[in-house]
Amino acid sequence: MRVFLIGADLYLIGLGLTVAIVVYPAFHLVGAGQWLAYHDAHVRRISAAVAPAWVIQGIGSLWWLLHGPHRLLALAHAVLAALAVVLTMFQALPIHHRLSRHHDDEDITQLERWHILRTVLWIGCATIIVLAR
Repeated sequence: MRVFLIGADLYLIGLGLTVAIVVYPAFHLVGAGQWLAYHDAHVRRISAAVAPAWVIQGIGSLWWLLHGPHRLLALAHAVLAALAVVLTMFQALPIHHRLSRHHDDEDITQLERWHILRTVLWIGCATIIVLAR
């Protein structure tokens, strides 16, 4: 199970870095006439990209907490993974909801900042698994 968990964490890190370096900065470049369709397509596609990894990460975290060694590290991992989900639900999703109605550079900048924190949390998750060896 640990292989799946580290795989999900590393995947989320890669996805997070790609979004931070490529996707969100490009949001600033999309014109108002194309914005709504562009953002809608982004939300659909990114949801499909992140959902399987989150499911694996969630199941893996729970399994590690209940069955694995290093319970304190398992708890730390689960907390960081849960914080990334909470940040998404209570910070990123409301911003995306606003962006689904109109392009706003300030909202995009806020989204970029929250996303960096979320990616740092995923890096923390992977680091914890490495420390548990």
